[in-house]
Amino acid sequence: MAANHSCTRRQSRLSPGRHLLRLLLALVPLFALSAAGIATAAGKPNIVLIMADDLDVTTSEYWERATRAGKDDPLKKTRALVKDKGITFSNAFAPNPICCPSRASLLTGRFGHNTGVLTNSGDWGGRDTFVTRGGETHSLAPWLQGHGYRTGIVGKYLNGIDHTPTDIAPGWSDWYVFVDHFVNEYKGYGYNVNENGNIVHRGWGEEDYATDYIRAKSLEFLDRAAAGGEPFFLYVSATAPHLPLPPARRHLLNPYALAPLPQRPNTHELDLLDKPLWLQSSGVQRIVESKLWSPIDYRLRQGSLYALDDLVEAVVRKLEQTGKLDNTYIVFLSDNGYNLGAHGLIHKMAPYEESIRIPWIVRGPGIPAGVTKTQNVLITDFAPTVLEWAGITQPTSLAGVPSPERDGASLVPLLGTGNPASWRRDFTIQYRTAGFMNGVGAEIPPAVWNFTGMDIPSYLAIREDAFKLVRWDATLGTQWELYDLRNDPY
Repeated sequence: MAANHSCTRRQSRLSPGRHLLRLLLALVPLFALSAAGIATAAGKPNIVLIMADDLDVTTSEYWERATRAGKDDPLKKTRALVKDKGITFSNAFAPNPICCPSRASLLTGRFGHNTGVLTNSGDWGGRDTFVTRGGETHSLAPWLQGHGYRTGIVGKYLNGIDHTPTDIAPGWSDWYVFVDHFVNEYKGYGYNVNENGNIVHRGWGEEDYATDYIRAKSLEFLDRAAAGGEPFFLYVSATAPHLPLPPARRHLLNPYALAPLPQRPNTHELDLLDKPLWLQSSGVQRIVESKLWSPIDYRLRQGSLYALDDLVEAVVRKLEQTGKLDNTYIVFLSDNGYNLGAHGLIHKMAPYEESIRIPWIVRGPGIPAGVTKTQNVLITDFAPTVLEWAGITQPTSLAGVPSPERDGASLVPLLGTGNPASWRRDFTIQYRTAGFMNGVGAEIPPAVWNFTGMDIPSYLAIREDAFKLVRWDATLGTQWELYDLRNDPY
């Protein structure tokens, strides 16, 4: 106390003018730091990722095919505001085609064998594995937040977040994440959300519909980010059109409410003699299940997309209103594709085209409008692309620990009118079953063990432009498939 009092007496002897000068000199470094921060932030673009859930590119109609069929396009606003304003990648893939592994790869730029997440749960999957293997500390949110970005996520995060629903992953400035187990998260109403550490229950009102909730919270984030002035990254993670999400009540009477399931050459394919033994042995029941469920699933999926379309439009309009649109990259994609009856399969996970193909569109500064690129791009390319946009060359955790190398490649060389001299011609596809005995349950009629027939055995595949080779590691023994993709695209 005496020392502080003595110091105060000495300071009081300074003249008022000298005291003010000394104070201003002390503040100069702080002004300099603030100015540097503002200058750095001003030069960085904003990034908005709008992620659909299980949205395919082969089995459903929501772009031009819907228009040709004489139906109201479920994503017509998205097409006008994003697709027609940017670049579409017609050969975009999810190399581990199921929710959690794909989203882990999205956030880290690494394949499932490097994140450790190869399925949705168990020792080789789920958010618990992602955390244990260091995925959360070495991913986009910490990287961007450590370089001055405001970061936000609204909607779905990773399977298994319900185990610790009050958690907030490192690096997120704003966290509005669904924390229910499977059923509640996808029923559209009556679910729980972690809102920056507070668990909030959403009921059955019009405003509670999951996609509309995501839209409202996304717009709130954009308002706060615009007011704050820092660059931002917003991950809009919708659950549409994942089963069994219904349409919003305002869209119940949509053009697809009674629509038949689109038929393709491999829809409910009866000739399974060229398929592996696990699919041959369970194929009849799978086809019966798919014929009963897939038409309903298709109608729900299509109907749920109308609210997603409203969400995309609202986000773009908010960026316009806040003056941020011209300096914002908007990315629209999905975590994986969807079989929807192809080969009698009702879900995803398989190495077939319906499962692995995803929509991917990019709009933003310097990106030409209405262009389609045919190069093979992977969901692992998203993180490296964002890092280049943000000017981050050596990403680290928030603690300063260097992050592992990414497996993906930045798409920036593809985002102009020209093309790079070379690009990837092949890539791996992989899945590891969460079932017992390495997927033995997938090799017998699903009703015996799982009424939904949702699992398949583990596999590793290589896909290139003309051929696809699949190795199934099943209980019935290792089996192989080889496809000529040009002569047999189905």
